[in-house]
Order: sequence, then C-alpha cells, then structure tokens
Amino acid sequence: MPRLNESVEVVASEVVPEVPVYTPARGGLGLTGTVVICFTDIVGSTALLTRVGDDAFDSLRRSHFDLLAREVEAHGGEVVKNLGDGVMVAFGSASDAVGAAVALQRTADAAGRREGADAIAIRIGISAGDAVQEDCDWFGSPVVEGARLCAAADAGQILVSEVVRLLAGNRGGHEFRSVGDLELKGLPEPLASSEVLWTPAPASMAASLPGP
Repeated sequence: MPRLNESVEVVASEVVPEVPVYTPARGGLGLTGTVVICFTDIVGSTALLTRVGDDAFDSLRRSHFDLLAREVEAHGGEVVKNLGDGVMVAFGSASDAVGAAVALQRTADAAGRREGADAIAIRIGISAGDAVQEDCDWFGSPVVEGARLCAAADAGQILVSEVVRLLAGNRGGHEFRSVGDLELKGLPEPLASSEVLWTPAPASMAASLPGP
C-alpha cells in the first residue's frame, strides 16, 4: 500500500457523537470536516497473481473493484482513490462504513467458498475524525489511522478505531470486539481499536451473492 503523509494532526481526546454530515465534494482547497475513512486491501495479491496468471488475476481484480464500487455507493460512500490492491473510501456515517465493510467481507467469503484458493481475500481498516479535503483527497489523522488499521488486519478482518465504534453505536446491529490498544506505524500513541464481527452468508444465499 502506498505510503501516506505522516505529518498529521493529533486526534482529539474527546469525540462528540453529533458530527456534521459529510457531503462528497469534488475539488476545492482546505475544506475541513468530520469524515469516516475506510481502506481496503487485497491480501496475498502477489501470490494470487503468480498462481493464476496475469489475465485471470486482472479479471478477478476488475470484478472485485466493480463489486466494491457498488457496495460503497449502496452505503452512501465515495471512492477517493484506487491504491492498486485496494481503495480509500470516504463516508459520512460510521454505521454506513461498517455496513459496507461487512457486505464486502461476506461477498468475498461467498466467492471464496465458490472458487476456493483462487478467490480474492480482503482486509479493511476504518477510522474517523476531522480531516482536510484538498483536490478530491483527504488528509489528516483518520486517513493515517485507517490505513494503518487496514495494514494490521488479517484476511477477512475489519479493524476500526474506538471513534468509529462509538459513532456507529448500535445502528446497523453490528457487533464489536475490543482488540486493545494497537501499536501502529507512524502514530505517536497506541490506538484503541475493535474488530467488527461478521457472520458468513448461509450456503443457500452464498451461491446468489455476486463475487469477485
């Protein structure tokens, strides 16, 4: 995953649940707002490419990103940029970001059961906070935190900051499990984090879910 600007603002010590609604905007300089940032990453992409070959991998990758774009749009998010093996996405709602992440993992899991070892597996990291939008990109603490959480996650895992867990609350019915304070590269202090627990789609539904 490409390196991100590590010169960032320190995350506020207190988070107020009532945050401004993020409205996707194109262009502009220095627009500051509260945003939920989500990163995804294909796990073991080099090994998969070597195993299936260039053409098959390109097909899997295109299908995966098409699916990802549909889920992001369905949950009110906006793809900020493609990072090669993953994407950076902005949401205005923590529960929407978590919902999109769960939908992506369930679909990837269903594809894995259909295709076996040649399926794409992903990891996801989500954080939230104040950030600056410039030239269709976002900069600030939640960007760095989301990227580092994604890098720390295992295949099939969704890691979120404590801010995201608090903002999401019980909306969407998602279950969170604390993973403690994680030491993440580039952050001055450990980050309180949780894993989003999700269940695979039943076999009867898995066959009908779209897959990469």
